[in-house]
Amino acid sequence: MGFETVYGVDFSGAREAGENIWVSEVDVTDDDPTLVRCRPAVEALESHYSGVPTTNREATLDALVSFVESCQSESVVGFDFPFSVPERVARGAFDADTWEGVLDGVADCADADTYAETCAEWAREHTDGTYLKRETDAEWGAFSPYHFFVNAQAYYGMADVLANVRDETTVAPFDERSSGPVVAEVYPAATLDVLGLCREGYKGNDPGEQRRRERNLAGLTEHANLSVHPAVREQIVEDAEGDALDSLAAAVAVYRNVGEFDYGTGNVEGRIYV
Repeated sequence: MGFETVYGVDFSGAREAGENIWVSEVDVTDDDPTLVRCRPAVEALESHYSGVPTTNREATLDALVSFVESCQSESVVGFDFPFSVPERVARGAFDADTWEGVLDGVADCADADTYAETCAEWAREHTDGTYLKRETDAEWGAFSPYHFFVNAQAYYGMADVLANVRDETTVAPFDERSSGPVVAEVYPAATLDVLGLCREGYKGNDPGEQRRRERNLAGLTEHANLSVHPAVREQIVEDAEGDALDSLAAAVAVYRNVGEFDYGTGNVEGRIYV
């Protein structure tokens, strides 16, 4: 099955998650893909909030779930948070031998800190380390899914997003392809890296950081042969936090992998698509 639209979501598990979540939408119906929109959550998800759009995490993640569920089956959505934990941690800390079991185990944790400590405590007691990585994390230079740098992203991504959309979507590489959109894990920093762009140093207000955003934007659009309106280019460069750029990198990552997604692998750890 082909795809007509790819979405890249720069995710956040912060209390005011809507301040940092951005969504890029790319039309890929022909040989010249077009970046249709690149917007913060309160704009991109406006029609999916149950009330007035807000940056509040709970309301924003509920809107994000509604948005994903509304996507057509010819769509793919790339999220930049860990979709699982290392297999040893899955089996040891959550008694899970399937990806669905991992989601249930994570969702049963009271909060992000409890999730992280559950994983770290098991690892300390049963291995020589604390922050174990999945094979795909090691391959692409990502943090452990429960490291304190990303544990909130991972927890809220798995417990509040994936756990709620899994029945309406195909989550690669875990699920067999079915109706509904495909959802895949991406990592913008790794995508920028493999394209020879600036993996770091592009977030901030100084001239050098802005130049790196400009270089990254040019590289992403050139690689994907992507058409971008000048006003949207300016918006992405002017976003000093880099969230707009990261959402575009997430969209480019899934676009690069159209036709290459794995389905029904039975893999507990999952895969980052770059």
